[in-house]
Amino acid sequence: MLEAARRGDFGEETARQITGAGARSTGVGCLVGGFLAAIMLVALIGMLAQGDSEGLLVGGLFLAGAVLLGVAVKLLGDLGERRSAGRLVRLVAFAHANGLPIEPEAPARQLPGSVFVPNPHARTMHQVRWTADGLSFEVATHTRQGSGQGTRLVRCLAVHLDVAPPRLAFNPSGPGAVRPAPILGTDVFENEKFALFARTREHAAARAFMTDELVALLDDRNRPMSAEVVDGWFLAYFPSQDELDERSWRQAFAVAEAVVRAREAFRARGQSQQSGK
Repeated sequence: MLEAARRGDFGEETARQITGAGARSTGVGCLVGGFLAAIMLVALIGMLAQGDSEGLLVGGLFLAGAVLLGVAVKLLGDLGERRSAGRLVRLVAFAHANGLPIEPEAPARQLPGSVFVPNPHARTMHQVRWTADGLSFEVATHTRQGSGQGTRLVRCLAVHLDVAPPRLAFNPSGPGAVRPAPILGTDVFENEKFALFARTREHAAARAFMTDELVALLDDRNRPMSAEVVDGWFLAYFPSQDELDERSWRQAFAVAEAVVRAREAFRARGQSQQSGK
């Protein structure tokens, strides 16, 4: 599978990352060891000019230590790259076993969700896609720049809808998932621990899409997910960024199936309103 990744079978970004893995660890090792070795070499030249034999011995030991440190950094980098490669192989095997297209490293996605703040260093990783009942689904890990928080990981289920629910934001009762930005609106569920925000005049439409089944899956006691609907996209955010977590995948597929049924419920409401005119 690593050879397939290097060939570009899983996308150009993945091939670039895999091919450059060894070069990155070598470069870091050379940078660290070379920098320290250069400092010690300059010091040794000075000691040699002064005839400091004891200093030369100590400096020689430090020079050897700098070289060994560079080698150690290189080996640790290789170890980290091998672990990452092992996780990649497991993820690709999972996707292939389920017949799902995958790009371990994909072009950075700028989805319309409020957490997707523009970031020139953004990355999209572990992207798995599928279609069901005419809808397109994807699960991926995104790196994004948080306001005043540095770079953060966001793992997200994204669904491109073919209906138009109103702008809404769902916050589960439990902590853990990244929260969408607040929107101008009021809570549809005033007496619940979880919250669904939408404009007051759009409460009925928001409730038609956010079915009891979908709300229950998102407000899972052990794995709460926040969600939002923006510009025809349903976006749900996982509390865990582990792309190999089995329970997260089960939850993702369950939420995806619930979104299909929520789409139908929302569509049925619209048809009922049309027939009632």
